[in-house]
Amino acid sequence: MARIFRRKSNGVYYIDYFVDGRRQKKSTGTKNRKEAERCLQSRLGDIVQGKFKLEDRKPAPYFEEFSHVYLDWAKQNKKSWERDVYSLKELIPVFGGLRLAAIHPFKVEQYKIDRKKKVKPATVNREVALLKRILNIAVEWGKLKDNPIRNVKALKEPRGIDRFLSEEECSRLVKACQEPFRSIVITALNTGMRKSEILNLRWKYVNLKQRLIIVTDTKNGDNRFLPMNQTMLQMLSSMPRINEYVFVQQNGRPYSWINRAWRNAKARAGIENCRFHDLRHTYASHLAMKGVDLMTLRELMGHKSMNMIQRYAHLSADHKRQAVEQLDSLFTGENVPNVSHSKKVVNFDRR
Repeated sequence: MARIFRRKSNGVYYIDYFVDGRRQKKSTGTKNRKEAERCLQSRLGDIVQGKFKLEDRKPAPYFEEFSHVYLDWAKQNKKSWERDVYSLKELIPVFGGLRLAAIHPFKVEQYKIDRKKKVKPATVNREVALLKRILNIAVEWGKLKDNPIRNVKALKEPRGIDRFLSEEECSRLVKACQEPFRSIVITALNTGMRKSEILNLRWKYVNLKQRLIIVTDTKNGDNRFLPMNQTMLQMLSSMPRINEYVFVQQNGRPYSWINRAWRNAKARAGIENCRFHDLRHTYASHLAMKGVDLMTLRELMGHKSMNMIQRYAHLSADHKRQAVEQLDSLFTGENVPNVSHSKKVVNFDRR
């Protein structure tokens, strides 16, 4: 005999079944009857196929309980653990009261639908990816037999547009910044360092004599060696060394968050649709337009492959094309018509 029933105390459906002659009652973690029925059918199917066996071990922990254990681990092993904190603020209210084994694909798909109404697909994907990661770790640590949502697919994300500032916009932005935040923006524009790399930069990795910055807190884990231009050399040489961190707040403490300063600077400069990360794109874009080859640009940006750097290839090509066009009529003394590339191409192989 197998059945589902609903408890009045919490409105959650439970499944009631027998395996190896022993009666089992388990929460489905859902208040939806159809979802509970699917859960029961899945469990009965596993029993028939011999996939489900009773084990003398504690049931899987609740998601909220295990998420705290995960976060303690992430703080020691992940550079982006702070992003996980914000994702968990959305995940815990939905999945926190469920045991890990009770987090089923249908529940996650419903979460995706609900969250997509409020945030962008990329945000939803980051949150679901964290949910998957936590369940995978639970499997690795023996807290869960299998990841029940391993086959849940990500939402399609629209291709983002890389924004980079013009020279005039850069000048306005720097003038609109107040110290010590101004030094952070100048560093981003002149080194292409990521926000986390800038905020975690220590003086011991700044060599003024060799005009070199060693970036150790990188995304791919490899050290990156960045040469200083004259702007960076003069700025860093004049900065006081208050503590081990290069960039500190007025109270002498290292920066942990710069969102407010960034928003205020953009507003004063009249710059819209620009993230702090776009300063990194600005650095790379202007180097490409100055003729820096893509291989050198890849090394400066810290990319392991050329795929990520190809986005700047067209900027280099356009800049070179404009340079060559300055020779028009220079040697012939005649005005050269502007031929549209959309017209029919002449076949030079024709006899």
